[in-house]
Amino acid sequence: MLLLKPEDFEPWVGKQVRVATIPHPVEITLAAIFRPGFAHDIREPFSLMFEAPMNINLIDGAYEFDCGKGGPHTIVITQLKPLPGARVYQAVFN
Repeated sequence: MLLLKPEDFEPWVGKQVRVATIPHPVEITLAAIFRPGFAHDIREPFSLMFEAPMNINLIDGAYEFDCGKGGPHTIVITQLKPLPGARVYQAVFN
């Protein structure tokens, strides 16, 4: 099993990412990668923060993400408190 690292997602930052949803895929933006700053034996924990327009409402769960540079990857996301005019989703990798 491939353990993804923050570096695997750096080319995605600021880009539209295709999310495989039914009945058709949607696109959201990878807004940021957060690294808590402490070392771990297996891999550095990190989080991905995604933003989407208010009309894209994804339920918490696993989706296939692809931005054409690496992937697709199955990623579990959770919706956070929205920003003004944008929904926010987080994926945590421990």
